[in-house]
Amino acid sequence: MRSWTAAADGFFLSIPILWRLAATLLIIALMAALARTKRFLTPGGTAAAAVLGTAVMYIGGISGFVMLLFFFLSASVTGHLLADGSGVEAKGGERDMMQVAANGLPAAIALVLFRISPYPEVFLTAFAASLAEAAADTFSGMIGRLSHRDPVSIITFTRVQRGISGGVTVLGTAAGAAASAVMAFLFLGTFGCSLPEFLITASSGFLGSVLDSFLGASVQVQYRRPDGSLTEREWEGRERNERARGIRWIDNDAVNLISGLSAMALASALAML
Repeated sequence: MRSWTAAADGFFLSIPILWRLAATLLIIALMAALARTKRFLTPGGTAAAAVLGTAVMYIGGISGFVMLLFFFLSASVTGHLLADGSGVEAKGGERDMMQVAANGLPAAIALVLFRISPYPEVFLTAFAASLAEAAADTFSGMIGRLSHRDPVSIITFTRVQRGISGGVTVLGTAAGAAASAVMAFLFLGTFGCSLPEFLITASSGFLGSVLDSFLGASVQVQYRRPDGSLTEREWEGRERNERARGIRWIDNDAVNLISGLSAMALASALAML
């Protein structure tokens, strides 16, 4: 399949390095400022997005930037529209530095390996898979909130509190699979990947989101409020919630990072085969 962005990539990658860097910095700065204006990002999140966006666009060209931008905008807009306001999640609607890094760092690492490795196609697929995982995890959580049934633990299959990591619904799982497939289609349209690379991207992204749920239900830290309900927030106001389970330093950002790196590694291994 012919890439939608081949002509733009050809022009962008043909200009002198310094001009390419200047253009990249300008475009990323404008996009980061817009995201901050729309309150998609905190100041720290804006800085992290600018750094990661610059790396992705400079190394991956217009095609890489389009994939990253699609994920970020779709996730941010949908997150604002479907915010539940329950206060269960550790953070609010604006993505901070750690959230941006957790979702974007695996993609940036894969692109660096794409440029320096003797197996560029392998790590280009890993780049797409890491974004597919981030999209699958994000949309499974957001769309899953719309389910009429309470989620069940991915480990015990017993009903769990809405909004708590590790809980899954049929609707959310389907949304995650669809989001991963959409990112694979975007990979097909931008980089013109092969059918095996398309399938690896879609499957690795979805399986990475399943791992995210498993880690959320097993090792991610959760706290108990005085009323007995669970939350991912250690502090609420001046009150400190008691740790209910999980490892204290493994929060949602750590789980997202582990899952993204795992999807990247799985895609790399499958692409090598």
